[in-house]
Amino acid sequence: MVLSKRFLFVTLVCGLGLVLSCQPPDCDRPDCGTCGNACCTLELVFTAPSEKVFDAYVDGLKRGGDDGRYTFIGSDDLRKYKVKADFILQGWHRTQEHHYNDTLNFAFSTMDSFCLVKAFSISQIAGAFCDAGQNYKNLIGLTKNLGMDFTQHTVSGCPPPNPLFK
Repeated sequence: MVLSKRFLFVTLVCGLGLVLSCQPPDCDRPDCGTCGNACCTLELVFTAPSEKVFDAYVDGLKRGGDDGRYTFIGSDDLRKYKVKADFILQGWHRTQEHHYNDTLNFAFSTMDSFCLVKAFSISQIAGAFCDAGQNYKNLIGLTKNLGMDFTQHTVSGCPPPNPLFK
């Protein structure tokens, strides 16, 4: 009897997690604890100057992004310090069910005639070991909404789906 109650409880908690989790599209890149919590780090390359890409991200966050649930937190121009990054930026994204916030960090660097954006998202709630793809969705949803061509590379967390197991 105790075992069946535990099984029922675990089933309900997992089912609730699925209902409150990432809403498609772009939820096919889940992470389970890469950063000790669910997270995603991408490198995004744009053919535009870093200032233009940075301004587009700031504007996107201030307008609420593609789903209206992004928030601009702060940014800084680092060019005067002569470090590897030109700009840094931070924002939040609130999940569709309005229960959880995720922190987004971006660093913008110039590489030849390209802009490299290091984009990072981490679940703020303790215990978000698996995120059902939400952290990847946070980054890629905002990025796609910029209307700029880019390529992406996964640095850590949020692995691409394995085509062998589809």
